[in-house]
Amino acid sequence: MVQKPASIDAPDLALRACSVDEHCEALLKIRRLPFWWYQGTSRILGNFSLPFRDAAGNWWYQVKPGFCWAVDCFRPIQAGSASPSFLKAYLGCQCVVDDEGGANSRLVINAILDLASYGTGSINAKRRNAVRKGFKACELEGLGALDADTLAGCRAAWNDLTARTGWKHAADEASFSESWRMLLDVPGTSIIVGRDRESGQVAGFLVTKIIGDTAYVDTIASRTDLLHLNVNDLVMYAFLINAAKLPGVTRAHYAIKSNVTSLERFKTGLGFSPHPFPALLRLRPGMRTILRLFCRQKYDRMLGRFDDEADGQ
Repeated sequence: MVQKPASIDAPDLALRACSVDEHCEALLKIRRLPFWWYQGTSRILGNFSLPFRDAAGNWWYQVKPGFCWAVDCFRPIQAGSASPSFLKAYLGCQCVVDDEGGANSRLVINAILDLASYGTGSINAKRRNAVRKGFKACELEGLGALDADTLAGCRAAWNDLTARTGWKHAADEASFSESWRMLLDVPGTSIIVGRDRESGQVAGFLVTKIIGDTAYVDTIASRTDLLHLNVNDLVMYAFLINAAKLPGVTRAHYAIKSNVTSLERFKTGLGFSPHPFPALLRLRPGMRTILRLFCRQKYDRMLGRFDDEADGQ
């Protein structure tokens, strides 16, 4: 008989949750925050990812300039009512559908579909050990206010992530501080910070949004010199444990599957599974040919095809 792993308690975090409408309307009122914090804004296109409604009342956002995903990603949209504005979706759009006959692609989303049952047994042994080490080395807090030292520590974590991975760009002090102060005014958004117990320094942070019935991972970052504290494992586990306690929050979302093996192992180790949801992909004339010829890996990802599947692994 397999022995059940010892439970790992997480501190209570005051996570904020709201409806999809409340969250999107707040972003529209603020206007200067992207849909996902990590997306940032464009010098040429501005804040292109601001959410918007189509004629049928569905909320969308541009995940890339000109290409839209539905905000409420797990909620199926009927093909006939998926109609984002051409000015926003001039390259195309994609959404989950409930009719297999209407699907022409798969959105492979790293998801936990029964969040209420999430617990220590949901994560693998490697992650359990990492979470336990993290709790010994770090303390957690849900930010309700910002101070200069915390902002500097969190910005250092973000800039370390960008330098370590080559993903996105470093943030200057003024833009980082401004965006985080605005984040605290957005319904459904929370920031969890992990600090080194010994020094009090920020080791890492997690930006989350809980809207509708889903808890979303937005941005996670950590200091390179403090990676040994296992803060990434800690903030993720504590977030999911606390989100599971919220009434009406039944699922968790951690982006669509990527081709970065180490990142995907991190997600699955924490209990996420890549679920292939039937999806409708609409691309403007000529876009399929362009993507197949020049962005094949991205195109395959849109379709839900991955190298590991092609290799039969």
